[in-house]
Amino acid sequence: MILSLSPKHLVVFLIASLSLFTAPSIYSAQSEIKNLLNKLDSHYYYPQKKGLTSISAKLTWEQQDTSVKNTFFYKKPDFRFKGELSDHIFEKKIVSSGRNPNVSDNEKTEYINILNNYLDAFIPKTLYEQFLNFEGQIKRRHKKKIILELTGKTSIENTKQYELFIDREKWRISKIHIRQNQEPKSIEGNFFYTRRGGQWVVAETLSEFAVNNQTYIEKTEYTYKNLQNIWLVKKIKQTVKQDGHLIRSYRIQLNDYKVNIEN
Repeated sequence: MILSLSPKHLVVFLIASLSLFTAPSIYSAQSEIKNLLNKLDSHYYYPQKKGLTSISAKLTWEQQDTSVKNTFFYKKPDFRFKGELSDHIFEKKIVSSGRNPNVSDNEKTEYINILNNYLDAFIPKTLYEQFLNFEGQIKRRHKKKIILELTGKTSIENTKQYELFIDREKWRISKIHIRQNQEPKSIEGNFFYTRRGGQWVVAETLSEFAVNNQTYIEKTEYTYKNLQNIWLVKKIKQTVKQDGHLIRSYRIQLNDYKVNIEN
């Protein structure tokens, strides 16, 4: 599942000691959280769980010129998106296409740093993988909804806490609330879905946060492509508005796929 409200903000997430008396109940609680995440994962579509073992694709992207009234996108240098399944983890990276002789090494590094925010958007991590190093507790349990709170185990984690609002009827995350130590300190987002291969995939995310008393709204849309009976994210459109004014817009697309699939 594409958990990040946007690949930039949301794409990643203490128990100091346990007594002999409290440990069993804590272990039991964490086992319940693990089972809950696995159940959610069973309702989401993951290409790596459908046999995808590696992928290489041409990545093209455009950025809108927000300084002009007319809609105009200018092309950015091409790169390649690569991924490979290794020890049950799908490792992904952005590499140079070798076709940008006029782009300096510093510029390439800058562009790759931007595009790295979208790695998990194209091949999402499972929820269990995403929250492997988190402790969780169920804050509320209703007939139609569960609110799950997840907190990073170590201080190294930038994000302090996630709240997942789980739809128990459709078994998917409808809303998320993130609290973290750096700006933006609070992010709220909503997920909108469609189905591919009989399971949920994210069609759109909408997040809202504030920095220096200015409100930002970030919208990300996903388009899918069926390749050899595997559904893959083909295109990502993202806009960011500051107090209602468009300040950033990207269109990122994968083409010329080379994939390995194991049945």
